[in-house]
Amino acid sequence: MIRIDVNRLNEGQKLSSPVLDSRGRLLIGEGVPLDSRMIKHLRELGLQFVPIAVPGYEDITPLEAISRKVEMFMKKEANEIIRAARKTAIINPERIINAVDYVINDMLAKSKTGIVVDDLRTNKEFIFNHLTRVCIYAGILGTALGLNDLRLRTLMIIAYLHDVGLALIDDENVLNGSYITDIPSYKIKEHPKLGRDLCNRAGFPFIVNQSIYQHHERLDGKGYPRGISGKDITFYAKIVSVVDVYDILTSPLPNRKPFLPNEAIEFVMALSDSAFDKDVLRVFLKKVVPYPPGTLVLLSDNQICVVKECNNNLPLRPILKTYAYLDNKQVKYVEEPRVIDLKEHLNLTIVGLIDSSGKIIDYEASNISNKLRDYDEFSTENNESDKKNQKKKILRFKRSIKLIDKNKR
Repeated sequence: MIRIDVNRLNEGQKLSSPVLDSRGRLLIGEGVPLDSRMIKHLRELGLQFVPIAVPGYEDITPLEAISRKVEMFMKKEANEIIRAARKTAIINPERIINAVDYVINDMLAKSKTGIVVDDLRTNKEFIFNHLTRVCIYAGILGTALGLNDLRLRTLMIIAYLHDVGLALIDDENVLNGSYITDIPSYKIKEHPKLGRDLCNRAGFPFIVNQSIYQHHERLDGKGYPRGISGKDITFYAKIVSVVDVYDILTSPLPNRKPFLPNEAIEFVMALSDSAFDKDVLRVFLKKVVPYPPGTLVLLSDNQICVVKECNNNLPLRPILKTYAYLDNKQVKYVEEPRVIDLKEHLNLTIVGLIDSSGKIIDYEASNISNKLRDYDEFSTENNESDKKNQKKKILRFKRSIKLIDKNKR
């Protein structure tokens, strides 16, 4: 599997994973040759990347914090929770607790987990996907922070219900995410209070209700609804606020494309001194995945590789599989791919990846590389000569190389 920009899809290519809606209904099946109608539909769904089956790379699969079956169950439950709350202003706490316990058991059974963006999220019925993903992300972060079983369950209930107050706002834009703007309306700013009151009536503990009420507060006091700061914000709300922002940034919305993971990480880190708790952010940066499996990356030695697996707690040191290399300004594909574990090859670094337009993103000039190196004990600083050489390689790549799909050779 290799992640391909939807704008570079060609007829005859096959998806390596099915595209489902939030209710689990099949939209486009796995292994079905794409035609022009299907490709157009994928673009209309708001997808940015899709996983394509490529010979020789069948062993590369998406990183999943939980199984697809459990994730679809959570989305269906979120659908029922929101729709029931809209009709009756009542939520069922027992149903919510059982759903969270279900996902915890599945998540803890995974040997490798990370906060990784799901490429196959559509811009339809955003809210159900959002509640599910924030719950999963919070669970991964809470586990990494060492929360015990009770506190982990509490955190994930809060994350699953953090936006439940939106169900009581009479605005159809809530379901597809059109309500998300730089300046939320007065009506939208009411959802933390509405969610708190809804959960209070359902009999949830005070800490759950209070944390839901505070998930849009900021450490510097510039959040809402009360503008409180620092120690007045619960630890649970501090965790949810980070993953909430990250998921919104990386989600497809009707009014914009999703940000790439590295772009979203940059945004989150830009708020590290004002909005987010530094201890929470430090662990978040260890668990977030800037290079999801299937991503094409450029190495410092001119090799072009596909990310095969993620190394736990080492976001800049994934396991790769060779795909091609640069030779005199030309891309040449490898005949026999080999595996490179960057944890074992400290002389190699990722200097860029292919973005949605097929260009290289230069991390040497980006804040993300410096920030993430602080949390990567295996990273080594390159000398100034190495950095200049890497920049020249990337510039040369940008000017003269246009990657084509391997199966078009």
